[in-house]
Amino acid sequence: MINVLFGQVRNNLTEVSATGELVPELAESWDSTPDASTWTFKVRQGVEFHNGKTLDSQDVVDSLRHHLTEDSKSAAKGILSGIESVDADGKHAVTVTLKGGDADFPFLMSDYHLLICPSNGDGTIDWQSGTGTGGYTLAEHEPGIRTLTKRNPNYWKEGRAHFDECETLQIADPNARLNALRTDAVDCINNVDPKIVERLKRVSGVHVRSVTGNKQLTLPMRTDTAPFDNNEVRLAIKNVINRQEWFDKIIFGYGELGNDNPIGPANIYRATTDELPQRTYDPDKAKFHLKQAGLDRLSIQFHTAETAFSGAVNAGQLLQESARPAGIDIELVREPDDGYWSNWS
Repeated sequence: MINVLFGQVRNNLTEVSATGELVPELAESWDSTPDASTWTFKVRQGVEFHNGKTLDSQDVVDSLRHHLTEDSKSAAKGILSGIESVDADGKHAVTVTLKGGDADFPFLMSDYHLLICPSNGDGTIDWQSGTGTGGYTLAEHEPGIRTLTKRNPNYWKEGRAHFDECETLQIADPNARLNALRTDAVDCINNVDPKIVERLKRVSGVHVRSVTGNKQLTLPMRTDTAPFDNNEVRLAIKNVINRQEWFDKIIFGYGELGNDNPIGPANIYRATTDELPQRTYDPDKAKFHLKQAGLDRLSIQFHTAETAFSGAVNAGQLLQESARPAGIDIELVREPDDGYWSNWS
């Protein structure tokens, strides 16, 4: 759905280019007060939604406010927590007042949650229909199965939306995805298993492209649930992950080592390894943090499924082994691929 909504049917105020630079999208331009606490976005004129409605500032205002309501369950609510108010400044400008200065605020407007939807005129937006300003219009949608979109003949971006139509299929199993590609059932796939990339490059008619982005392989811990509510426990676990081993054996060099933060190599403001040294495997330091937490040993579960990331099950097995010298026992819990993202109780 990220690919369909973010890449096909809707647009944001701003966009991060292939070179990592911030460029205008539905906002033609933006500026701020000297302390970066108030931002004004000039809304692009002459843009139409798929239903014929002309884009204006109220669409932007209501789209942003949609994530900020008291009962909002939006994943972007935290991203926008620094907003004090969002107001229209005429038909073609929007003013956002922040609780404090934020020089990177326009970058936040490129987040895939913050797509601009048509206003209903009563403070709400039409987020359900799939109507947007993007290069493709929604033709058919079967949640979790397939989506068909067709080229928007009135798309405002030149040199974009190259296909007459796009059918996006959900194929959770990596082997099934690969077979679909090799039998010409689909034209392209993503999330290729890194361990087969080199073999795939040798298949006639198949082109493999590796693109630098911000996808992350993460091990989230429920910080509202014991024992992960103790930071010393979290630090212990961070020190028993052999990141270099994962890099070599799980992703086969297709990526870069992370450093316990979500800032990927595509971000032009990313700290260098000199500025923020990479955490390395250190079971003795993990033991120290366990003792700081009042523990001699720790037993935890690691819930995993291939849908989390390619090689996730093997990664869990590596973690079992690397954690043992520090006195941390890990039980692998294999979750079904189709239920992994919803089973977080």
